[in-house]
Amino acid sequence: MALAIYSRERPEADNTTRDERHMKFGWVPERLKDSGGFALPMAVFVLIILAVIAAGGSHSAAQEIQIGRGMRSFTYSFYAAETGIQEVVSTWEPYIYNALQAGDSLIVGPVTLEGGGSYTTTVVRVGAVADSTKRYFYIESTGRPPGPRAGERSQAVIGRVRLFTDLCCEATVKNSNQIQFEEGTAQISGLNNDPPGSWPAAACTDYPPDSVPGVKTKDQNEIDDPSLIVGWPIDYVEDTTITQANLFTFDDITYDDMVKLADHVFIDDKEFTGSVPSVTASGKCNRADPNNWGAPDNPSHPCFNYFPIINVQGDLTLTGSGSAQGILLIGGDADSLPSLEVEGPFDFYGLTLVKQDVELDGPVRIFGGAIVGEDIDFEGTNPRILYSRCAIQRALRLSNLARLRLLPARAWVEF
Repeated sequence: MALAIYSRERPEADNTTRDERHMKFGWVPERLKDSGGFALPMAVFVLIILAVIAAGGSHSAAQEIQIGRGMRSFTYSFYAAETGIQEVVSTWEPYIYNALQAGDSLIVGPVTLEGGGSYTTTVVRVGAVADSTKRYFYIESTGRPPGPRAGERSQAVIGRVRLFTDLCCEATVKNSNQIQFEEGTAQISGLNNDPPGSWPAAACTDYPPDSVPGVKTKDQNEIDDPSLIVGWPIDYVEDTTITQANLFTFDDITYDDMVKLADHVFIDDKEFTGSVPSVTASGKCNRADPNNWGAPDNPSHPCFNYFPIINVQGDLTLTGSGSAQGILLIGGDADSLPSLEVEGPFDFYGLTLVKQDVELDGPVRIFGGAIVGEDIDFEGTNPRILYSRCAIQRALRLSNLARLRLLPARAWVEF
């Protein structure tokens, strides 16, 4: 009997799981449908990441805000401190600051600025003795921001005041041409006339009186009546080297330098009837008022210590029952030679520099000294030029000639 041999291939092993086989035919077990246990941890993880990012952003923003506020405060303090320095320099009061002795200090402020913030400035006199012609000052200013926030900053500068005490006068009058007297009551005096006019003696205590020749001129023969000139140790001096040009040449400062320092400049002819002293809202002397030429007749006025430099580039006429004080610069450039005419009664205290002629008519008194390029004419009753060392020195020491100038190098420091 024949044996039939059957062979069949062994099916391959099915390695899929039951769940996979079920899913192959579209049936998913209930336990695989439940995915809640996976989504919740992922959501929590994402929320944590977002929270960390938000917290980091918030912290970074807070830091930026603090940095911004700090920079704003420091910037405000910087400019507040600079304002304090500039305010002291621009409103320098020679009769206050220049009187400080070496080592003395003066505190300005605290001064509150518009919109908040403040500064406090300290001015310290450093250097040599009180009567030196070069005086140095250390100015330190501390600025503070508005509100309670910290962040003050300080700045400091070094400045110098130069006193041109020898600018005038070798004689009461110095000129290069004629001196004519129309009346016998006129006079040029080099004898001590301090205190001058209506000034109290206290105004001149720092300036011991002295006397000088009445006139120094190029040719004494051009004086028509020498008997009306008095002085010491001699009434008048002849100096043949005098010229119209070198009359206005000085050792340490030029005429043009003084013009640049003028408080008031008038381009054309000017007629002035007397000073009208005025004050600012804070009670200080109003230096910006072109009609304010000091208060020589009122020692209690804030402008009694104000000696403006007045530059008139045309002719100047002083008239009326007025008075004024300061330094008169009558003339512009080398080709501009205007004159001064004073019609009395009028009193002037200080220095008078006139490129051309001077004419005094009537009861006129000039206390101080004068440098005149050409002729001097005296007319009418009692026109006089009277030497006053006090008026000269106060004009030199209390005008813009004695204002603070910052040193050109290494003047500024911040800390």
